[in-house]
Amino acid sequence: MGRSIPSFRHLIEIERLNWFENKKELSTKNEKEAFDIIFENSKLYSQYLSNANRPVPIEPIMMGALFHNYKTLLKLNNESHLGEDLILKKVAELEREKPLAKMLFDKTCERWRGLIYALHKDDRELLLRMIVNCCDILDDGAAKVLIDKVSESNVSVLFFFCLVLQNQKLIERNKNSVKHKKNIKTSGTLLEYVD
Repeated sequence: MGRSIPSFRHLIEIERLNWFENKKELSTKNEKEAFDIIFENSKLYSQYLSNANRPVPIEPIMMGALFHNYKTLLKLNNESHLGEDLILKKVAELEREKPLAKMLFDKTCERWRGLIYALHKDDRELLLRMIVNCCDILDDGAAKVLIDKVSESNVSVLFFFCLVLQNQKLIERNKNSVKHKKNIKTSGTLLEYVD
């Protein structure tokens, strides 16, 4: 008897093929390489992402890629690891100062509960840090829009956009610190830091 449900790694390849037409439209070789890296980075977390139980396979693929980029950016920026206590402190701060952002944090954690509990402790703390930081950069108006969209739609594209925005801010911070430390060309893309 064969496997009736494909493995998550297989789903990643199926999604890559589904998006292949978009890859062909990318104009430069660097953009095409970045496209491939997104899917390769997701494979690093396939064991955990399969527990995310998301009906749309591109969602966990995007989350895996964004999480990998976030971890990479934190390392590049030499940012220290936040412990669980500090994350809980930030969540309490959200509850006091930005109740709608806290609600978004709760809804996002609920949506990704399978992934959160599947990760090892260090990665779980980093994922929670990524989510709480993303919610923290939003004002309550933006958080309300996201909460409404998340409850209406299976695909929380707006939340992913906020995560990309957060990653871009980390890239800019890294780019600025690199410019001060060394006189090298930086274009502000994560691809420049990948070996």
